[in-house]
Parts: sequence; structure tokens; C-alpha cells
Amino acid sequence: MERSLKKGALTFLDALAMAIAGSAPAYSITVTTAALIAAVGVAGPAALWIAALPIIGIAVAFAYLNRWRPDAGAAYAWVGRAMHPALGFLAGWALLTTSTIFNVAAALPAGQATLDVFAPGRSHDVVWAAGAGAVWFLGVLALITFGITVSAKAQVVLTSLEVFAVVLLCGLAIFNARALPAAAFSSDWFLPSAFGTFQSFSAGMLVALFYYFGWDVSANLAEETAGANTASGIACILGVLVTVGLFVLAQVAVQMALTPSEIEANGGNLLPALGAAALPAPWNAIAVLAVLVSAVATIETQLLQCTRLLFSMARDRVIGEAMGKLHPRFQTPWLAGFAVAGVSLLLFAGSANVPSINVLMSDLINAIGVQVAFYYALAGIACAWHYRKSMRTGWRTIAFAVIVPLTSALFVACVGIYQLPHLGWGVSSLSIGSIVIGVAPLVYYRRRYLGRFYHDEGVR
Repeated sequence: MERSLKKGALTFLDALAMAIAGSAPAYSITVTTAALIAAVGVAGPAALWIAALPIIGIAVAFAYLNRWRPDAGAAYAWVGRAMHPALGFLAGWALLTTSTIFNVAAALPAGQATLDVFAPGRSHDVVWAAGAGAVWFLGVLALITFGITVSAKAQVVLTSLEVFAVVLLCGLAIFNARALPAAAFSSDWFLPSAFGTFQSFSAGMLVALFYYFGWDVSANLAEETAGANTASGIACILGVLVTVGLFVLAQVAVQMALTPSEIEANGGNLLPALGAAALPAPWNAIAVLAVLVSAVATIETQLLQCTRLLFSMARDRVIGEAMGKLHPRFQTPWLAGFAVAGVSLLLFAGSANVPSINVLMSDLINAIGVQVAFYYALAGIACAWHYRKSMRTGWRTIAFAVIVPLTSALFVACVGIYQLPHLGWGVSSLSIGSIVIGVAPLVYYRRRYLGRFYHDEGVR
């Protein structure tokens, strides 16, 4: 490439804000909590803390892999160089498809939140929500095209507002719910025995993978972060820990402050319902604004992740070289952003034909959960495989670079595999088919460019 990404443009604080925003606390709470409760009942808090353990393990794997090789491609580059180039390509492809689908899943709540403010009667109309979401999506695309520094500073502000709003709303909802006779807190919510059945447990784990997806954006921005070998990895781990606390707090608040019928009625837009339990009008509008801020922030992180991944793949000549071209002024992979935007807009058009937002979100959550399991599992295995050669250096390497990543990877992989038969042919086909399609560009560009990523053993 004639130009490189802007080195040292991001600080550790920027990377941490990106990691937190990537998991989109307010957005995940509002669209996913009902799905989690439908899967596990009152065992939601247990599902979240148990699922957090392997996710923290994968974050540790990302930190070790980033210490080895900071790369905008993150898991694509690590898996390809530690294990096999084809597996690396498919890991990258899985992230591309997941993020593209996620853009739709994130923009729909942004559209709904906008309509809640300006056209309440249209907020549950799929066509209107998809249209408003597409407008937000294009606005965020313009923002990230203007440069990583602008994007990062905007993200710090958005993330700070989001975290403050979630803590405020959940804290007040719990405080107000204490007077409700049916809202008694129960420590049983946190016990594994609350699941009842193994199928309920497995379904809850898959939904929880959707909750935690996105923190790894900091790894894709490592080349642009000061202290590239360490800062992004630490930001990934801390970002996961912060979101775990927010998600568990929110789950307790929902189960204390809202009735089952209220949860079901507001399945795809739950945080505003919680806001009504926390604050009187018009202050409860803070919840709507939190969802909007969170959705916009997570669209930004997904676009950043996709464009940096495509840049890395183009640099290695495993995909079209145009994806690696940087804007002459802003030094951003602008053609990659436009390519992702084009596919996402097609998905927006397709989503407008779905009869219900709740049905659409449920399918997207499960499909993304399976793809996340595939992507994170490969990264965890790659970490263990790479560091196996360094096991003699001490117990820390054995424990944290080999055992923890491998155990975490096997857990998330088993969750994805076990749940596939239970998701229906449509969701299963979307999950697996979108990954398998990646074999076509893999073969085409491998033959076209004969890139050294595939042929030079020295890169591994």
C-alpha cells in the first residue's frame, strides 16, 4: 500500500471507549433482554455472568495475540498466520458477514428510537424503522470516512453518555421497584440451577454471545493506537468487564421493575419501558436517547471494524486491492466503507419486508450468535496454538495464553454447534451459509493475486 493507517492516532481511553461501545450496552439491553428471558426465564443474571467467563477468556486471547502481532485484521491475521491461511480468511469473512448483518440489527433500534421522538405512531412499522435506521447508518458512514481521530473523539462522548444513562436508569428502576410486592430480588437468579434444563442453558449462552459481541473492535484499531502491542489488548479486557457489570445490573433491574407481560409487549424496545419505571415523563425520554446513542455508537464501531479488516486483507492481497485504498486526505479505507454500506443497504431493503421487528430481531440475534461463536472460537484456538511453543517460559503463559483461550474457545464453539438444530432452517442457513459463501472469494482471489499470505511460510 502506498499509504498506511494513521499510527498513534488513538489513545488508550479512545480504545477503551471503542471496546465498550462495540458491545453497545443500551442497545443490547433494549433488543436482547426479552430474548434472553424467553430462553432462560429468571436465570438471566446467571446466563450473563456464566457466558462472561469464556468471553473474558477470549478477550485475554486477543490481548496475547495483539502482543504478538498488532494488525488491523485482528483474528483474520492471527488465525491465518498461526494456524492456516484459509481458516484465517474464513475468520475474517465471518466477521464481515456478522458485522454487516449487525449493522441492520443496530440501525433498526436507532430508527425506532428516532420515530419514538418524532413519529410515535410509526415506531413499530418495519418499513419506517428500516428507512430511519438507514439514514443514521449513512450519517455514521460519513463520520468514519472523515478520519479516525474525529470518530474516536465522538465515540468517547457517546460512550460516556451511554454508560451514565444505563447506570442511572437501572439504578432508579431498582430503587423504585423495591416498593412493588412482586419485585422482590432473588439470589436464585444468579444460580446455575435456575436454568432448569440444559437446552435452556445452551439457548441462554447463545443469546449472551450476542450481548458481548463487538468489544474486539479495539484489536482492529491496534495499528492506529499508541502502545499498539498492549493498549488495545488491555482495552478489550476492560471493555468486557465494564459491559458485564452493565448487563447484569440491567437484567436485575428489568426483572424487578417490569412484569412478564410488559417485557413481552416491549420485547424489541425494552429500555424505554424500563425508563418509564425509573423516571417520570418527560425525563424517561433519557432511555430513548440512550438507545439512539448506543445504536449509533455501535454502528460506528462495526463500520470501523469492517473497514480495517478489509484494509488488512487487501494489504495481504487476499481480497480486492481496491478495499485497501485510503482516502488521500483522511487516510481512511473509504472504498471499503462504501462496499460494506452497499451490502448493508440491500439488507435494509430486505428487512423492510419482514412483518414484525420483534421476529426480525430474534432471528438476527440467533444468527449473529452462531457466527460470533465461530469467529471467537477460531481466535481462541489460534492463541493456544501459537503460544504452545512458549509454554516453557512460565506458568502464566501456560494458563493465560494456552489453557484459558482454548477452554473458552471450546465452550463457545460447543454452544454454537449445539444450538444450530434448534434455530430452524432459516436462521441456521443464514448463519452457516453466509460463512460458507466466503469460500468463493477465497478461491478466486487466491488464484488471481497469488498473495504471499498463502504461499510464504515466513509470514506465519
